[in-house]
Amino acid sequence: MAKGALSFEEIAVTRRWLAKRGVEVVTPSWLLAARVGPRLSRTVPGRFRWLAAALAVGVLLCIAYGFFDFRDGEAPVSVYFCFVGGALQVALWWSYLRRERELGPLPVMDQRSGRRPPVLGILGGWYASSFVITFGGGVALALAVYLSTPAKAKAYATGWLLALGWAALCCSVILLSALRRPVHAEDRASMAVDTELRVMDSQYAIPGVYAVVVLYDPLLGDGPPAGFTGWLIAYAVLGIGTTLLGFRQHHRRPALPPGNYETPVGCERLA
Repeated sequence: MAKGALSFEEIAVTRRWLAKRGVEVVTPSWLLAARVGPRLSRTVPGRFRWLAAALAVGVLLCIAYGFFDFRDGEAPVSVYFCFVGGALQVALWWSYLRRERELGPLPVMDQRSGRRPPVLGILGGWYASSFVITFGGGVALALAVYLSTPAKAKAYATGWLLALGWAALCCSVILLSALRRPVHAEDRASMAVDTELRVMDSQYAIPGVYAVVVLYDPLLGDGPPAGFTGWLIAYAVLGIGTTLLGFRQHHRRPALPPGNYETPVGCERLA
């Protein structure tokens, strides 16, 4: 299978991405451009179609959710944001992964030469905590609301659990791909880039957003019993706070190691 043609933008954004990590090149290797380019390019072929399809899926879920029988209570409105947002999130991630595959087959290192980095080495402690707080803490809090007396609280908790389930599914699809896929590399340099791209891909999950969304209903005065408002605020602050700290930790990644990233600056005439 022949390798696909890279766009000028994909090559340019790869050069800039490498420069930010201490590597100056005139022309990045095809492998690096085929992996970094689709993730940072603003014009990915087919992206609009994937986003449109995801929007349709989100709307269909919202319609189905609207027919759900909550009996004596009303469904939380914030769930609609979770359905649509989660679908768009996965579509955006899939669009650049699809473009990466369209460009051609990627080399795969054997497990002896290229082992996948550990989970915490990719996510970091703060970012991993944000998943536990957003989904684990969210489920615990939703169950506590459900077990309270009012029927309205049960309706709110049921809708919230459905939203958390969908959000967790969308985030898990992205994370499992980033953490479990094989190492696409040829040498030490491309292996280091593969690790950095796993970190980049994991950032598309953004779990803390789903913790903040639940505050929409209390702001409208249509949330859980008043006794849970303080808990919801604390939950949202912890969820988005640990996510932001995780992003900050990701931005402090070390520079790429020395290696062959293709034609370095100053060697144009020798290339």
